[in-house]
Amino acid sequence: MKRNIAWLFALVLALALCAACGTAPKVPPSGFLTDYKALHEDPDVDGLYWWERKGVVWTDYHALLIDKVEVRVSRSSAKDSLEPGEAAMMAKKLRQITVKALQGNYPLATRRAPGVLELKAALVHLKPVRPAINVASSALLMVPVDVGEAAVEVQFLDSVSGRVQGELVISNQGSIAQIGKVWTRWAQVEEAFVQWAILLRNSMRQSK
Repeated sequence: MKRNIAWLFALVLALALCAACGTAPKVPPSGFLTDYKALHEDPDVDGLYWWERKGVVWTDYHALLIDKVEVRVSRSSAKDSLEPGEAAMMAKKLRQITVKALQGNYPLATRRAPGVLELKAALVHLKPVRPAINVASSALLMVPVDVGEAAVEVQFLDSVSGRVQGELVISNQGSIAQIGKVWTRWAQVEEAFVQWAILLRNSMRQSK
């Protein structure tokens, strides 16, 4: 019995250490993008893989059209952690956060037109924090162990021709260091959305 308790303690401690690292989850391709083999890892942004069409001139675009975010979360990954409607709710939240981050910082379009870059996105992985697990682990180990995860696949298209100019995958896993965000289901995922939106905003501003 003592050996089993020691083994369980070691296992939970290992999970805690892994969660503290905040490494990005590896998510299988959903089929949303056109060329996964062309993706290469970004050296500066953890969890970001992307490619762009050779010769594309991003400064030719003066506004961004943001489409409704699709939901492509696999049934296997959603089976144990998501309640009905939560994936759609978070896809809507992702678009809202992105629009808010860009408003006043980069022109947003409401329709396809010359010079308008179209953004299509799919939410492909989603895992909320399970607060009950963190309450239990905190009582046992004085540390929470469960964190949120999310991943999205994105296409950038010429809005008139529909030609894909670039694609990316970005994923994020929360950290137990975000102590204020491990007690509610979606706080860490929404924080990831905010950081992604800021990254997009900065990239769009630099391309002007």
